[in-house]
Amino acid sequence: MKELSQCRAELDAIDRQLVALFEERMRVSRDVALYKHANHMNILDASREDAVLQSRAAMIGEDVLRQPTMALFREIMRLSREEQRRIIDEINASQTVAYMGVPGAFGESAVVGFFGEDCERVYYKTFEEVISAVSRGEVKYGVLPVENSSSGSITTVYDLLGKYACHIVGEQLVRVEQCLLGVPGASINEIKTVYSHEQGFAQCPVFLGEHEDWEQKPYFNTAIAAKHVSEMGDRHSAAIASRLAAKHYGLEILAPDIHSKDGNHTRFFVVSASPASIGVPDKATLTFTLRHERGTLMRALSSFTALGMNLTHIESRPLRNANWEYCFYVDLCGNVSEESLHLLLSSLTADCENCRLLGAYRAAKE
Repeated sequence: MKELSQCRAELDAIDRQLVALFEERMRVSRDVALYKHANHMNILDASREDAVLQSRAAMIGEDVLRQPTMALFREIMRLSREEQRRIIDEINASQTVAYMGVPGAFGESAVVGFFGEDCERVYYKTFEEVISAVSRGEVKYGVLPVENSSSGSITTVYDLLGKYACHIVGEQLVRVEQCLLGVPGASINEIKTVYSHEQGFAQCPVFLGEHEDWEQKPYFNTAIAAKHVSEMGDRHSAAIASRLAAKHYGLEILAPDIHSKDGNHTRFFVVSASPASIGVPDKATLTFTLRHERGTLMRALSSFTALGMNLTHIESRPLRNANWEYCFYVDLCGNVSEESLHLLLSSLTADCENCRLLGAYRAAKE
């Protein structure tokens, strides 16, 4: 029998080799991350990992050690995926981000909230121009609004998510805070005309009710309204827009926080041509079309329950070429590991067509 000190010395020597090999494996994982990023590939390749686990278990000589070997390599591969995600996050940190509107729009607020003030950003006139630029590789990310807590879903964006082969990689909430903006030196008593988007007016009924003599002129969006007021330089004109718009266009806040409902938020998706999420995912969105048969919706929904998933939002959109049939968009949280999502999609194929995972991502925090 060996002495304990001798056994420990042998274990120390083996561990030094294991640590050196683990470090070498992580270096190779970084090369894998670069390749996957360049080719817009998912970090997880479930079929590849299953094959690796089986092959590593087959290498072991002692049958009793087969399951522990699989457990060991399952953890090693998880750590490899985390390292790949870290590398891809570093690459993505300095990429250009697109939003719809002009500087000062709530879309820009979402960009700044998610990526920080120093990120490079560009703007487009329409939602489709944003997601098209992402799809073509002109920008790394696009930020698109999908839902407002007061007015509901933005269906145009859901249709675009179905149309383009982009992936949801993040989520951001923006609190809608409207202010009355005027040119420097103006006062509320001088205002005769107010410009804003129709929703901007709709969000401030109490304040506007106190100024019924003001003429309300709808504009393309709140930020463009602020830009218009700034360019006119008219002390009798004001805009309902955000603090960020005031900053961009040199306007003064004549009345802050004039919105009638506190806690009004707009939810934005961050989309990319690459499926790699920004941060560790705890939420996911997928789309599917039900087979036009009895019971398919019930059976599809039971798949989520069976895998421990919680549905947080369901959106249905009519199919273009089939009357009274719909494409569903589903948000879910809970058990959203890459393996579980793979099982979910496999389960849904029995009752659904065109199943597609739009993205697994980190949920926004209020």
